[in-house]
Amino acid sequence: MIERTLKHIAKVLDASILNQPDDKNAGICGVSIDSRTVKPGNLYVPLKGARVDGHDFIAPAYTNGAAAALWAIDRIPYPNFIPLILVRDPLAAMQKLAKSYLSEIDPLTIGITGSNGKTSTKDMAASILSEKYPTIKTQGNHNNEIGLPLTIFDLEEDTKAAVLEMGMENYGEIDFLCSIAPLDIAAIVSIGSAHMENFGNRYNIAKAKCEIIHGLRKRGILIYDKDSKEIEEVLQDDPAPVSVRKISFSGKGNPDADLFVTSDISYRHDGIEFNTDGILRNIFVPAAGRHQASNALCAIAIGQAAGLDENQILEGLSRTELTKMRSRLYPLKKGTILDDSYKSNPESAKAGIDTLMAIPANKHVAVLAGMLDLGENEKLLHEEVGKYAREKGVDLLYTYKTPGCFIADGFGDQAVKSDDKKELIETLRPLFDEKTAVLIKGSRAFKMDEIVNALLEEENCNEKN
Repeated sequence: MIERTLKHIAKVLDASILNQPDDKNAGICGVSIDSRTVKPGNLYVPLKGARVDGHDFIAPAYTNGAAAALWAIDRIPYPNFIPLILVRDPLAAMQKLAKSYLSEIDPLTIGITGSNGKTSTKDMAASILSEKYPTIKTQGNHNNEIGLPLTIFDLEEDTKAAVLEMGMENYGEIDFLCSIAPLDIAAIVSIGSAHMENFGNRYNIAKAKCEIIHGLRKRGILIYDKDSKEIEEVLQDDPAPVSVRKISFSGKGNPDADLFVTSDISYRHDGIEFNTDGILRNIFVPAAGRHQASNALCAIAIGQAAGLDENQILEGLSRTELTKMRSRLYPLKKGTILDDSYKSNPESAKAGIDTLMAIPANKHVAVLAGMLDLGENEKLLHEEVGKYAREKGVDLLYTYKTPGCFIADGFGDQAVKSDDKKELIETLRPLFDEKTAVLIKGSRAFKMDEIVNALLEEENCNEKN
């Protein structure tokens, strides 16, 4: 992680130091924005939010071991018990410091964006690259203007590859992230309906995602989903610079793509297996769902662009550890839980249903909460997911709260609406008395992982007994 002297940081930020320690080589190790999680030696960055101001927590940050803090120059009085680097805006200063640190380390820098699949693709790409390079990837959901700098500060001095997830909710946000982290490789995984409320249509969403192209260095590489007509339309209307090399992939087997699935996708108890052109051996991914084949192709393209050979790519892909709550399979004694509870939108919900139905089981059950930020077509889009579940053969469907109840309206009489999570958990438990596969999915706000954890806890208790 970042280790720099206060003098160096002040020079980068064109700032002055107040309460400077006697030791001219005094410095920091690591960065924290939360006084509760500050570790000895950290630089504390007090951010101002809608409800709280980090400046108010400088005392506990110091007690927990902060070695210094960025400090808004207009925030008076200044505390006298800790070295302060005086700046106009601590957030902007943190971002500037991160950009400087990244340029000093100078790793191969990969940015990944998309409506669906960017986290899984990030995990796969990082696993592949780690076969050749010391690699760091974005942790959790650190994919915005605050999380990206924190990820960069985690880079070690010997890091050779940084895989950075880039999220957005409005125009200009990807552009800004790339101003902090200029890219060697940019990947656009998919375009879906998430943030439809902000953009109005999928073309506009694709346009915002394609801002990542602006962040490419000269002779950079763009990797994108050939199956997305919206990306293709944006690239026609606003072509990438001629210096940018383009590589496309297709999970649907489009032969016009540079990488495409050339076989049926085989479902195993521990993942999926398929073939693609240019790779002689079978490709195994420890993840569930047809959509993960598309994500894997994107990760393979990143590996190839970074100079890895086939053996390194396949070995790294097979070792992938997906971030929790993303298409994760939990085999039980008499059934299977498919945990895809981190987020949801119409496309990923339908992909989750497809994955559910591919799992061998006597009964297939979907437990779905609502999808947020869908705009004026919210009710219709939820009903379409319900209809899709019925058409695909889902046996039982349970929904949690509004707007998830609209999914039940689309499914029909076999759907059960619930507003009580504990009651829903008790309803689900008896289903595992037979060979049943259960999909659990919903937008993060509904915390559907609590259902997964409760069911797994019950299974663990039964095993002990």
